[in-house]
Amino acid sequence: MNFFKVKFLKNGQAQGRSYTYKSSLELAPGDKVELPGGKHGVVMDEPVDMAWVESYGKENLKEIMKKVEVEA
Repeated sequence: MNFFKVKFLKNGQAQGRSYTYKSSLELAPGDKVELPGGKHGVVMDEPVDMAWVESYGKENLKEIMKKVEVEA
């Protein structure tokens, strides 16, 4: 399981603070993803604080649903 920082997308632009999500997908910064509840976000190039993940609990983190393919 991998952990990523994700910002929500609003009008196609990353907005607000980053949130930590888990995923078994291979993702890179800039990848657009679908989040629980149908929201969309973008993977950020920010380090994940693993000490926080351990204290919060891996099982409590929401999981990225899928990578969104960007149309050319």
